[in-house]
Amino acid sequence: MVLGDDSERYWCKSLNNFQSVRLPITEQIVGRLGDLIDAPVCRCRVVSLDEIVGWEIRQGTGRLVEVGYAHGSRAVEPTLETRELKFRGDDDNRRRHCGLYALCDWLYCGDPQWLRATDEDNAYYSHDHGFFLTGLDWTRESLANCGTNQGPITLVADQLDPDELGRLADALEGLTLDDVENAISGLPTSWPVSDDELAAVAQFADIRKAPVAARLRSLVA
Repeated sequence: MVLGDDSERYWCKSLNNFQSVRLPITEQIVGRLGDLIDAPVCRCRVVSLDEIVGWEIRQGTGRLVEVGYAHGSRAVEPTLETRELKFRGDDDNRRRHCGLYALCDWLYCGDPQWLRATDEDNAYYSHDHGFFLTGLDWTRESLANCGTNQGPITLVADQLDPDELGRLADALEGLTLDDVENAISGLPTSWPVSDDELAAVAQFADIRKAPVAARLRSLVA
């Protein structure tokens, strides 16, 4: 957890995290693309860690914060982590669940998990996007091979907001390749991702948008 100079608190993932050097990259990409369609994602930022170099990342591990940038996801508190889409009648989850499904299908999430804000009448937020884009260590080949296959998440359509399903479908269909490329540009140059790889992500998102929009419309009762 890091307190930013904007006075917001962020959960951060650095390049020397415990899973994969891809994590900060994938997290930023998914968060930014989620914003493009107004899905319920936690606000993401690129966070400089230079002022806390040498701090222990996790107590007792001996792994220390290094110079450089991390992915930052704005903290939503208090929350519970969950892998179940429940409480559809609370808050505006009839709408939020539509956005969660759209994001997981569009950007092919292999391990969906969410935050449930316990002081916001169980409002759901998308969270922990490391296994999106076909997997933890995605490649140009894995993105190309995925094609337009439906993402692993399934959704019970009961009580979903039909207007939101339509809005999300329209939002996806209205995106241009330039929109996607602009959204995922400007990552730190120190992060290990090439221009060709980012172009592959943009192409992946672009070819998937229309089939996902059709699947969203099929959920309208």
